[in-house]
Amino acid sequence: MLTRIYLNELDCYRQANEEQRKRMRVRADRYFSLEGLPSDNIRKLLEEFILDRGKRLAPSSLSSELLYYNNIRQFLIDKNIQNLIPDDEEQILLSLKSWMLENGYALTSKKYRPSYDKVGIETPGIVRHMKKILEFAKEGDNRDEQEKDIWDLSNFDFPVLKNPIKNARTLNFRKIIQPDIREEIKKVMFLHLKNKPLGTIQSEMVAINRFTGYAQKAFPQLHSLLELERKHIEKYLIYLHTEATERKNYRSDLYALRRTLEDVGNLYDDKHMGELFLSNDFPSTPRYLFKVYSDAEIKRLNKYIFLMDEQICRALIIHQMLGTRISDTLTLKPDCLTIKKERYFIRIDQVKSVTYEKAISDELAQLILKAIDYTRERYGETKYIFVNKNDPSKPYQYGMIQSQIMTMIRKKDIRDDHGELLKFGTHIFRHCYGKKLTEMHVDDWLIAKLLGHKTTQSVPYYRKIGNKMMADETRNVRKEMDKILLDILEGWADFEI
Repeated sequence: MLTRIYLNELDCYRQANEEQRKRMRVRADRYFSLEGLPSDNIRKLLEEFILDRGKRLAPSSLSSELLYYNNIRQFLIDKNIQNLIPDDEEQILLSLKSWMLENGYALTSKKYRPSYDKVGIETPGIVRHMKKILEFAKEGDNRDEQEKDIWDLSNFDFPVLKNPIKNARTLNFRKIIQPDIREEIKKVMFLHLKNKPLGTIQSEMVAINRFTGYAQKAFPQLHSLLELERKHIEKYLIYLHTEATERKNYRSDLYALRRTLEDVGNLYDDKHMGELFLSNDFPSTPRYLFKVYSDAEIKRLNKYIFLMDEQICRALIIHQMLGTRISDTLTLKPDCLTIKKERYFIRIDQVKSVTYEKAISDELAQLILKAIDYTRERYGETKYIFVNKNDPSKPYQYGMIQSQIMTMIRKKDIRDDHGELLKFGTHIFRHCYGKKLTEMHVDDWLIAKLLGHKTTQSVPYYRKIGNKMMADETRNVRKEMDKILLDILEGWADFEI
């Protein structure tokens, strides 16, 4: 029986060459101790966890985890914990935090986030490491995925409709405290996973988590969604209008909640679930104007985008020139270009909608071809043009793009036209693209087609942008014109009209 696992005995160290080992600087006397653990189950789990980490992590990373491991080992001994069961995660973490307080460890840690120039509050490393151990323990759980409270989406035998640029791997039901309601929602979400995009399901989970969290306090006697009555919904609506502060508008949240409750009713053949909401329960659509960049702001931003990693630069410039959603730009495929009647056409497989084609300029086509060649030379044949360096089977992740741009804006002190630090969002480039089309007096249906919309419903928003910009740009001219007219009107004052 192993009692110690030395760092220099793990796969990641043994497989490294001599030069790599020198850079690692791993002392020969560093080891993970399995001595004194309260049960064979715990000892076996931690042994397998450490050996698995030794296959996937660099020795230097494992070395940094040793302190967290030693703390967790001592916690398990002190509290005499016999098993680490994933479904008991909440109770285990609560016990761990209690132990941390008893031993003088902070329950939060601070980390500077350069992307937003803020100091964020983080979960301490001890707690994060315990979560990794519990996640590993869950992998050995032989129950059907539906029976678990955290679903690993890769374990289902059907494809989940995920956005490739978002790294979503699990669906967590633990925030639903009421056991019966949790099981009702799990059954509905399993059906949704088969035919709805994961983003839609996540929005439904946010809505149901908010509602059940409120219900636990306001209606502690409510154990099943089938017990819901109109009076419960009315009290929840009052709460959203008077006390809730997480969002400015709960319209989409309420629609997601209604869909979920109706599907619970359909599943259990309970028609009254479809009668809980009235049409006037939903707030009116918030009025807003799309944010756009001025030409000067785009030039200012692109000046520094041109200095970024060449492939990221290509992705962002192509994104601006196509006017697509960022998910559609980052999931462009190497075979997306075709030539028809001596013109380049690009096929855009929209993540959120239908596939469509549109003509593009030779200059843009050449930029895309360079991006394809760049990826092919480094990674061979891939599914996407813009691939994740650590896993070329996946596209660039949105978080990576956003973080790098936000960091650059702060580091280079890029300002908007009003002197404020530039606010960045990849979707703003799409707004700019749509605005330019309206300024060119392009027909609504053609604008919708170029943007990949099924209808012209959103086009008026782009026209409002154009009208506002026109109003701003002509303000000084209009003021001078008003003065001239007023002078003329003064001269008419002596005349009867």
